[in-house]
Parts: sequence; structure tokens; C-alpha cells
Amino acid sequence: MKKKVKRLGAVALAVVILAVLTGCGTQKVSASASKNQEVHVAVVLGAHLNSPCVNLKLIQDVIYQACYSQGSVILVVDDGEPYCTSINIPSQEKHLSKSKYEQIAKKQVKKILKSVSSMKSQTAEVDSLKSIQLAARGLNSVEQKGDTELVRKLIICDSLLSTTGVLSFVDYNLNTADAEDITTQLKELDEIPQLDGISVTAYNVGDTAGQQKALPETSRKNLKAVWNSIFEAGNAKKVQFKDNLPLSSSYEEDSMPAVSPITVVQSSMEVHDTEEVNEAFVDGGVLNFDETSIAFHEGTAELADEESASKALQYVTEYMNQYPDFKLVVCGTTACWGGEDYCKKLSLERADAICELLVKEGIDRSRLKSAGVGYSFADFYTYDQKPDGELDETIAKTNRSVKLVDWDSDTANKILKLE
Repeated sequence: MKKKVKRLGAVALAVVILAVLTGCGTQKVSASASKNQEVHVAVVLGAHLNSPCVNLKLIQDVIYQACYSQGSVILVVDDGEPYCTSINIPSQEKHLSKSKYEQIAKKQVKKILKSVSSMKSQTAEVDSLKSIQLAARGLNSVEQKGDTELVRKLIICDSLLSTTGVLSFVDYNLNTADAEDITTQLKELDEIPQLDGISVTAYNVGDTAGQQKALPETSRKNLKAVWNSIFEAGNAKKVQFKDNLPLSSSYEEDSMPAVSPITVVQSSMEVHDTEEVNEAFVDGGVLNFDETSIAFHEGTAELADEESASKALQYVTEYMNQYPDFKLVVCGTTACWGGEDYCKKLSLERADAICELLVKEGIDRSRLKSAGVGYSFADFYTYDQKPDGELDETIAKTNRSVKLVDWDSDTANKILKLE
């Protein structure tokens, strides 16, 4: 049911890399950088287990521009402790022909791409914000020479699903993450990367591999919105996200340190059949029913419209009838209002109400486990307090929900340990 990124073995991956490297002499590359420009490039590489392998073709052209103009190239590996390699581009003799400049630049590109292919994550987890800050500092250190135009480009080839550091999406529900709120918090912490005069191009944002479940479209859009807001707050000259790209292979398991998968919460509004229900539950995924799909009377566990709630759960009921061995954890959540004990009690009662509704639809109660976490489970809770302590109702309504999880998943185990 689930579509996984195809893994290539080490031999196949080597063939892919070799094809790109040996193709540098024949494939047409842009010489858009003139001799009155210096192109300086920083590339953030998602060379970790939960992101597809870096597609070398995506960066070949821009690296050629840096080599042709005798600029610079910085390669940054996105991991728990990002590290970088600065590539020295030797000065060329003056008064060489254009074809000679091109020939020399292509040879340099081959060497740089070979370096890229050997760079991999060395530390567990991924700190994408720190990686981008490191790349930005490298570009900002470049000094202009005479009247030569300085062109600075930040290229990102990574999912940008950061799992540690100041900005960790382990701590945010990507379905409801608020880009403006996150950016404001980073500004207060002085963590916005300085991107003045730097053009940002991001490839593969939201693309996943390894243990990371694929993102639903809502989560992918929110992820891009968060990063776009951060880049704009850093005064980037231009920001663009490149989508719908053919993915390369993924890295072999055990070849690098582990990266924690982000809990993927999929809206019930995006599910239209039992196959999509299965997709939602794969690898500990969560199916979310917020108050727009299943509503309760305020402050109670009484359904506002039982018939409407049954209709919302239709595909889940059909799925459980189709797979009689499948068991479900029904987890209630709340906004941060009324005290932790009260919210846990109310969310448990609401989870019980959904379990009873499923029983009415023919599901055996032994296949259902109810849990109530209130606002205490970080994977499900999005901060919903205004600076003055009042409830931010726009965010709070997304926290008032019932979430369904495969009973045998790691996500369900984490929920049940809170009881």
C-alpha cells in the first residue's frame, strides 16, 4: 500500500555518481556567470538517512558558475552537528580563451562533485537551522574585490525536517505549525540566519526516505511556509522552492547515525477511501479528526452531531471491518486551558465517546483502546497561548481533536506510556 523511496545498492549508487561526474565534459552547463562576476555558492546537503540522496545534477550547474567565475564553494552537511568543507578554487591565468576557462571550470566541477558524493552525516539527528546558519556565515564572509559583482547563492538539497536544535519539528505538529509564530520565536532568540543579498533555492523540501513516513500535502505546505518565513525574515534576496523533482536513491540503513522520524499527522479531510486510511496509519502515522469533522459540545464529551461523527469515521469503520486483526488507539487532545488534570480527563472521555461510536458501528470493543493526553503530549500539541496568557483560539481549535493511531505502533506506545 505504502509507496517507499526505492533503495539502490552501493554499486548502483556508484554508477549514478560516475555518470554525473563523467558527464561533466559533455553535458551542456550554463556559463551565465560573466568574468565581471564572482559567484559564491553554499550547498546544504541532506546526506542523512531520512532524506533522499543528494541529486548531483541539481547542483552541477551552479557549481560550474562558481568555478568559471573563480568564486567559492562551501559544502555543509545537515546533521546533528553540521560540518562544512570549503573548496579552494585556484585563480586562473589572465587572458585565457573562453573555451580554456570552460575546460578548466569543468575539471574543477568534477572534483567538487566527487567531494559531495563522499560527504555524509556523522552525528545523530538533523539540525537544519544550524546548517543554514553555517552556510550563511560562510557566504557573508566573502569580500568584494574591486568593481567585480558579488553573487551569493544558498542551495539546499534536503528535506529540512529538522529533528534537534532550536527548531525541531519533533516539537511541532506540522499539520498546524504556524510559520509566523515560529519565526517570531526565532527572532526573539536571535536565531534567524542572516541572508542579506543571498538568493535561496531549496530542493527536496519535505521529501522523505528511510524511517521517515511520507508527508501529507498539508504538512509539506506548512513546512515550506515555515522555512519561507524564516528566509524572508533573514532578508534573503530571493527565495524559491523547486518541486516535483525526480528523487535519487536513499542511503543504506546503518550507513550513518540515526535520525528520529517526525510523527506525521494526517487530516481526516484528506482521506477518501480505505486505502488512504491504511496510508495514514503506516509507520506510526496519525489520523486526525479536529472539531470541524467531529465536534463536541463545549466542555463536555457529548457529541454535537452523532450522525455527522459516524459519517466522518466511515472509512475507518470500513477499514477495520476489512482488516479484523487491526487494533486502534483513540487519543483525545485539548487546548491548554483549564488545568492539566481536567484536560486529560475531558480528552479521555471524548476518546471513550468515539470508541463507543465505533462499537455502535460494529467494531469489537476489545480492538479499541482509549487514551486522553490533554495538552501534555508534545507530538500532538501546538502552543496556543498569546503573549498575555490568553488562549489563541485560531490555534486552540486545532488542538481540540481526536487522533487515531495503530495500537501496535511506536507512536501508540509513546501515548500509552503517559497513562
